[in-house]
Amino acid sequence: LMGIAAYLAWRAGWHPGTAAMVLGTLGLALFLAGLVAPGILRGIYPVWMALALVLGTIMTTVLLTLVFYLIVTPIGLVLRLVGKDPMHRRPDASLTTYWITRSDESNDVGRMEKYY
Repeated sequence: LMGIAAYLAWRAGWHPGTAAMVLGTLGLALFLAGLVAPGILRGIYPVWMALALVLGTIMTTVLLTLVFYLIVTPIGLVLRLVGKDPMHRRPDASLTTYWITRSDESNDVGRMEKYY
C-alpha cells in the first residue's frame, strides 16, 4: 500500500527531499530482504523491537495524557458545573445503606456466558 501511495504521489508531481528518499530506499531494501532471505534481518530484529518499545511507551504516554486533559477533564468539569454525579459519590444522609439490591437474574449462570 505504501508503494502504491508513493507511486501515485510521484505521478502527481510530488518530489520528496533527500531524507525521504533515503528512508524510503532503506525501507524498500529491508522489505525485499525480508521477503527474499528473512534470516538476514535476524540481527536487526532486537534493535528494531527495542526502538518500537521506546516509541510505543512514549506515544502511549503522550496520547493518554492528551485524552485525559483534552477530553476527560473538560467532561468532568462540565458535569460538576451542572451538578451531575454519575458515579453517585456524594454522601446521602437519607440512606440507611449504600447496598444496591439486585434481582436473582443477575446471578444466572447463563448471563455469565453472554457478556454483551
